[in-house]
Amino acid sequence: MDWERLQVEQESIYLQLKKLEKLKAKEKTLTDQIVKIEREIIEYTEQLQSKKEKLQHLDSFSFINLYRNWTGKQDELLEEESDKAAALELKLNEAKLMNQDLSNDLEYTKQELSQLNEQKLKQQLEMVIIKKELWLKENQPEKAFELQGLMDAELNCRNLLIEIEEAKSAGEIALNKLYNAQDSLNSASSYSTWDTFFGGGFIATHLKHEKLDESENNIHHAQIALQRFKNELLDIEQLDAKNLQVNTDGFVKFADYFFDDIFSAWSIHSKISTSKDQITRVIGDVRNTLMKLKEKQEIIEKEQSAIKAKKDEILHIIK
Repeated sequence: MDWERLQVEQESIYLQLKKLEKLKAKEKTLTDQIVKIEREIIEYTEQLQSKKEKLQHLDSFSFINLYRNWTGKQDELLEEESDKAAALELKLNEAKLMNQDLSNDLEYTKQELSQLNEQKLKQQLEMVIIKKELWLKENQPEKAFELQGLMDAELNCRNLLIEIEEAKSAGEIALNKLYNAQDSLNSASSYSTWDTFFGGGFIATHLKHEKLDESENNIHHAQIALQRFKNELLDIEQLDAKNLQVNTDGFVKFADYFFDDIFSAWSIHSKISTSKDQITRVIGDVRNTLMKLKEKQEIIEKEQSAIKAKKDEILHIIK
């Protein structure tokens, strides 16, 4: 019985089991994220309803409101509360979109899990290990322990490289989505400057808000891409990824900053500038994380080559 053939067979089963393990963890992570986002939807809905009631109260007749009108405070309060309500509505819309995307990811994960039979894979792996143990006893038992250790280390390297490649792919997608959001914000900022310079007008204002709508859409695509990138990074953290410390809190849930800052028409240019700065920072965080992943990938590839060389040397002696 050929050792290399058994090795390939074991590697295939091992990687399928690792994939199954990853999918189980992903299923739990997505479920937790959906529970969290559903709580946010309830909170935003309640807060928005409260804001609507407050706006209705401000807009209704009362002696207090009459006094505010005389002192010029009424319009200021209405504008302030309208801005807060609009920001809440955007956050609610974003949370609903995120919930739908995460639910789709969870459904796809469950479908992938249903295609893998854990019990059958474990039985197959056990049979291959027994065959390998018999092969080693017949050929050179004194090398068995060392060879098995090298094989395990090689499999761990292979699995970690797969996870890093998947994380890099998710990171590149997130980066492209962020660049799209950045471009649309740049356009919105240009229209905002034009609108301010020429004193507004229906066409300029319409174009400006059209660009803001485009930005909102691109922000969501970037947000879900960042969440998927974070989930891939969590998979790596659960493995033996030494020297790979990645803080993901800095670039996930950045949409809140955008939705908090984007309102108040009188200062919309400065608000867009704040959001642009936020996206620029997030882009930097993602690029730095991708650089760390590449560095870790190169280290593991060198380690894998060294392990393979030792393993081949032993196998050559055995042959």
